[in-house]
Amino acid sequence: MRNIFSFTLAACVGLTGLLAQAQATASCTFHVFNIPVSGGIAQPQGINKFGTIVGSVDQTNGIIVGFTRFSNGSVSIFKAPNSLDTIIRHRNDQGINTGTFNLPGSTPSNTGFVKTSSGFQTIKFPGARQTFVAASNNFGTIVGDYIGSDNHFHGFRLKSGKFTTIHPNGAVDTFVNGVNDNGVIVGAFSTGGVDNQGFVDRNGAISTLSFPGEVGFGGTTLNDISNTGVIVGMVWTGSDTHQAILHNSGGFKFIPVPVSSGANSNATGISNSNVIVGSSGSESFTGTCH
Repeated sequence: MRNIFSFTLAACVGLTGLLAQAQATASCTFHVFNIPVSGGIAQPQGINKFGTIVGSVDQTNGIIVGFTRFSNGSVSIFKAPNSLDTIIRHRNDQGINTGTFNLPGSTPSNTGFVKTSSGFQTIKFPGARQTFVAASNNFGTIVGDYIGSDNHFHGFRLKSGKFTTIHPNGAVDTFVNGVNDNGVIVGAFSTGGVDNQGFVDRNGAISTLSFPGEVGFGGTTLNDISNTGVIVGMVWTGSDTHQAILHNSGGFKFIPVPVSSGANSNATGISNSNVIVGSSGSESFTGTCH
């Protein structure tokens, strides 16, 4: 799978003192919480404006299932029909979950899905070997990526029943991670080297957006974008550390996650109320930052 549970592009991790000193730190208010599941580690991926959080649970039996944590703290577990593993990547404000599942067997079979309160629909990019769905906005635009016949990842947008490929200039592999209600898409891509680069797609006009000064550790991944244009993600900051980041009109800032392994944090989602969700090790957090 992409591994469907490895949503960063880098194969290595990292943070240097020089890099940390060169960038501002956001001022944030946090809530640290544990997702009440037994027999595994839960990793949040997305949050909507109602405070509903979605993600995956890596169970002790090696099988991964999706979860939805509601604002009252209750949790429901979801497994796609006939699947081996399931992850929920995003939940929009209409309560629609999107994600990816695979089937039992030795042949890679990752397939995207959309789950509503009344139905389940699979998403497959035409001719793709595997398809991964990352997010949907409140107007029905779905984004993700797929593995083509060249065995590389390519981004896509699915709008009004039509697929469009997303390909930053020079990309060898492209991962699409988020879309807001304005249709602005964020993700990351690799040109074949060590460092990945973040990108922003505004109605087909793609620009690179990467954390300044990061060289040689793995690069930048942009995970999600709110309707006001705040972007969250992570940057590799050293040979074995990475840190959650945000980008707004003031540029990039570190998110000072207040958990025990905060030097290895990741901001995976942001709601349209600009509430951030993420994790550091086995601990989860929400936060508002500026």
